Amino acid sequence: KLCFGDEGGVAGDNLGLQQGFSTMWNPSAVSTMMERNDEDSLKALGEAYKNAADNIGIQNLAPKDIKDTLRQGGTFVFRGDSLLLEHYDQKVGDNASISDILACAK
Repeated sequence: KLCFGDEGGVAGDNLGLQQGFSTMWNPSAVSTMMERNDEDSLKALGEAYKNAADNIGIQNLAPKDIKDTLRQGGTFVFRGDSLLLEHYDQKVGDNASISDILACAK
């Protein structure tokens, strides 16, 4: 079981992942994020980031190239060479559903 990151965005470029400021903080992205989180969960997220920044330093929370923070991600689940799930995030909060990801693990 592996989870890969993509420092520098080479894989993201080849996969055609969305990027740019417009994918991050547009009204529909903010609305989606707010629908998925209540005040308590947003507060917990903020506390988690603060704790991480206090423990490892703010510079270690962001990619080396800050433009990589403006890249949307995706979820790709493989079994061997077979692609079981392919999801491209279009904006903040547009993640693959956890139920779809877990269904691939069965």
